[in-house]
Amino acid sequence: MALKPGTAPSLPGTSATLPKATVQLQAPTQPLGTSFPSASRAATLAVEDVEEEDANVGVVKILAGVGFAAAILVLVFQLMLSKIWISAVDNSRLGDWSQLIE
Repeated sequence: MALKPGTAPSLPGTSATLPKATVQLQAPTQPLGTSFPSASRAATLAVEDVEEEDANVGVVKILAGVGFAAAILVLVFQLMLSKIWISAVDNSRLGDWSQLIE
């Protein structure tokens, strides 16, 4: 049984036609992000970015140093507390630092 274009298979004795839908497409648009700034404006923006980066380098270095010092300080306090725990009189493994990693 051959089907005609635009018809769907149906039960014997009945015929069904497929709906025809045509939609007019809109005209193509310009993709997003394809507009580029002019050459003079692009050069101005690049110079401003470099100046902002130079201004922030000092702040970033200071914050990195403060963070590093804080990390060292926390490590020292942890080791001091661990020494108290390891050197406790009631510790069965007195003076054994390997118990920290167990």
